[in-house]
Amino acid sequence: MRGLNKFLRNKNTVTILGIILIVFLLFIGFNVTINQTVNPVSIPVAKQMIPAQTKITGDMLQIKKISKVGLTENVVRNASLIVGKYTNLNVTIPAGSMIYAEWLANGDEIPGNWIEKIDISKGEEAYYYKVDMVSTFGNSILPDSHIDIYMSARDENGNIMYGKLFSSIKVLAVHDGSGHNVFADPANVGSPSYLAFGLSRDNYKLLKRAEYLKGQGIDLVIEPKGQKYVSASGTLVSSKTLQDYINNATSTVSDEVVEEFVSAQNSVDDNTNNTENNANNTNQTNNSRSLVR
Repeated sequence: MRGLNKFLRNKNTVTILGIILIVFLLFIGFNVTINQTVNPVSIPVAKQMIPAQTKITGDMLQIKKISKVGLTENVVRNASLIVGKYTNLNVTIPAGSMIYAEWLANGDEIPGNWIEKIDISKGEEAYYYKVDMVSTFGNSILPDSHIDIYMSARDENGNIMYGKLFSSIKVLAVHDGSGHNVFADPANVGSPSYLAFGLSRDNYKLLKRAEYLKGQGIDLVIEPKGQKYVSASGTLVSSKTLQDYINNATSTVSDEVVEEFVSAQNSVDDNTNNTENNANNTNQTNNSRSLVR
């Protein structure tokens, strides 16, 4: 016992023991911190690609374990905070993605009440179709009006074909690049960037694929229903022929890639200065009506 007391009274011994204790405590704290950081946590992620302005249901989500290192404060960690919300304007959530708070909106936060007109029970989905002042004939396409969408392309022989891809689509809203109703203030009408309407899932995918092909020989033109097009040179074909053309041309591309590409392209367009487009006169509008440019 005397030897132990003498050992503990030795200053060098106390210093060494103190250092060992500090190192031990640091080691424990380090391991606790590492475990808290690295140990995965269960969070909801998108089970499938979720388009913009879509009401999220439970079957669109799945639970996945993610390392805390990859989580930020704005990642939603509880499915109950996601189900029933809508994806925001121009927000497409890829399959497998974490879901961020700024990607979500309540139904009453979505510009206008047009989203309530989408018949989800019949499988309709909200579609945002990119437009500008010219393609809307000087912002003359109004909510509750109907449009046709025409398409032109070159067939396998290089000959021009054209026809009506979609008929009598009801426009539910017209928004600017920030998602605001351009007709909200009659005294200060905004510049149109998107037409909002509902499409069945199959037609939704078809139109997205047609937009994906724009710039690759495909031209899409909207026209108010019942207003005759300026005749285009080429062969008039059926909607079915155009649908087959689109599906064949994009057969190797997934829905997710198509959606992300179109969304990214629209975002680029939104960030482009549209001053010249807004200054165009009605003569330029007439030029847009040719199916082949």
